[in-house]
Amino acid sequence: MTRRDLPAPVGPAAPAPGQGDTPKARSLAARNAAYEAMDLGDFPRAMTHAVSALDLARGTGDAPLQAKAHVTIALVLAGVHDDEGAQEHLDQAIALATQAGDARGVALATVNAAHIDLERGRYREAAELLHGLLNTPSAAGLGIDDPVAGTELRQVFHMNYVKAASTALRGGGGSHADAPLRRALEVSAAHLTALHAGELPLASPRHLPDVLDALTGYAAFTGDWARVRALADERIEVALHTGTEHAIGRAFMDRAALAAGREAWTAAIDDAVRAARHFEAAGQKLDVLNARQLVADSLAQQSRFQEAFGVQREITERSADLHRAYARQGAQLRLIEQQAQAAELRAEAFAEAALRDPLTGIPNRIAALRFLEALHASGRGGVVAMFDVDHFKRVNDTYGHAAGDEVLQRAAATVQEAVRGSDHFARMGGEEFLLAFPELSAAQARQVCERIQWDLGALSWPEIAPDLQLTISVGLADLGAETDPHLTLRRADAALYDAKRSGRNRIVLASG
Repeated sequence: MTRRDLPAPVGPAAPAPGQGDTPKARSLAARNAAYEAMDLGDFPRAMTHAVSALDLARGTGDAPLQAKAHVTIALVLAGVHDDEGAQEHLDQAIALATQAGDARGVALATVNAAHIDLERGRYREAAELLHGLLNTPSAAGLGIDDPVAGTELRQVFHMNYVKAASTALRGGGGSHADAPLRRALEVSAAHLTALHAGELPLASPRHLPDVLDALTGYAAFTGDWARVRALADERIEVALHTGTEHAIGRAFMDRAALAAGREAWTAAIDDAVRAARHFEAAGQKLDVLNARQLVADSLAQQSRFQEAFGVQREITERSADLHRAYARQGAQLRLIEQQAQAAELRAEAFAEAALRDPLTGIPNRIAALRFLEALHASGRGGVVAMFDVDHFKRVNDTYGHAAGDEVLQRAAATVQEAVRGSDHFARMGGEEFLLAFPELSAAQARQVCERIQWDLGALSWPEIAPDLQLTISVGLADLGAETDPHLTLRRADAALYDAKRSGRNRIVLASG
C-alpha cells in the first residue's frame, strides 16, 4: 500500500474549481509537497511542508482541512517510525472531523491509521479498525467523493481491508467471531476484482499494484495458489514498467514472502535478493534489512547456516546504524513540529495583543469594531454606549501623564467589574471608551451606565489629588438588526457630543 492518505499525482493536485490562490488551496498544495518529499525520502522537508499545511488550514478555520493536515503530519512521523507521534495526530484529525460532522474526514483518518498498522504487520489490528469504521455513522464518508481525488478513499479502503483481513484470517480456523470480517472481506474482494477486470474505473493508475497486492493476499487466503502466482507475477511486471524502485522492491519482496510461506526457499531467496537491490537504489534502508532478513531465514531453512550467519551479522550491524539514524531523524521532525507549534503560539499571542489596548489591557478599537459587526450579523440587537472621561486633559496638565495613565487604568478596571461577561468594553483612543450591550434595551443600558457613573464618582485618589472626582459623559444608540454598526457608532458618538455640550456628567440617548 502507498504511504499516502490518498495517492497523489506526480505534481501537486490541481485545486478544486473556484479555489485559486486561497489559503485553502495553498494548504492543499503544501500537503502535496509533503507527500512528494516523503516519496523522495526527505522527511524533514516533508514535515516542514506538513506543518505549513496545518498552519494555513488553521488560518481558514476549516476543521476538515485541518484534519487532513494532521493526517499528513501523522504519515510523516510514521515514515520515521514515530508511531506514537503519528497516533497523536490521527487522534486530533478524528476529533476535528467528528466535531465538524465530517464523515469523510473520520474515514480518511481511520483508513490511514489502519494503513500504518499494515505497514507494521499488524494485520488483525488493521482489519478490526477498518471493520469498526463500517459499523459507525462515519462509514458514510467512504461514499463521499472528493472533488479532485474522486473515489480514491473508497478504493483505498477496499485495498487495505482485503490485505488486512485476508492475512489476519489466513489459517484462522473459521471461528464464529470472525464471520463478520469474512463477510465484509468478500464484499471488498469483489470490488477489487471488478477494478482489476476493468469493470470499475481505477481512481488512479498508481493503485493497480496495490489492487494486485491485495488480491494476491485474498487468493492466498482462499488457497488458490495458481492465482497467487499469476497475480504476484503481474504485479512485478506492472511495477517494472511503471513503478518506482521502491514499488519494484515491494513487489519482489511480497512474492518472496509468498514463496517462503510455501517453503519454496530458493525462489524466496532469489526474489528477496532482487528486492534488496531495488530497496537499496530507492534509499529504503529498513526495507533492505527486511529483505536481507528473509534471505537469512531462507538460507537457514536450507541448513546453509554459515551463509545465514554472515547475512545475519550484516543485518545486526546495519540495524544499529539504522536505529540511530531513525532516532536522529525522528528527533529532527519533532523539533520542526515543536518549532512550528511555538511559532503558532507566538502568532496567536501577537494577534491577541493586536486587539488589546496596552495601557488598560481591555480590547481596543479594532476589537470593538469586530464585535459590533459580529453582533449586527447575529441579529441579536442591543445598545452601544460611547463615553469619555470629563476634563481629562486637565488631569494630565495638572498632575502629569503618569497620573493620567493611572486614572484611565483604574477607571477601566472599575467599568470592567460593573458589566456582564457578555458585554463588550473597549478603549477607542485617548479617554474615549465604548460599551456594547447585546440584547439590552436603551432603558436597561442607561441603568448600567448610571451605575458606572456612580462607581467612577466614588473612586478616591489620595495619591494623585484628594479633591479629584471622576465623571463621564455618555452617548447611547440602539443597534437594530437592520442598522449598520458603523452608523450606530456615529449616532452614539453624536449623542456623546450632545452630552458634553449640554454640561457633561450626563447620559444622552441618540434621537431617531
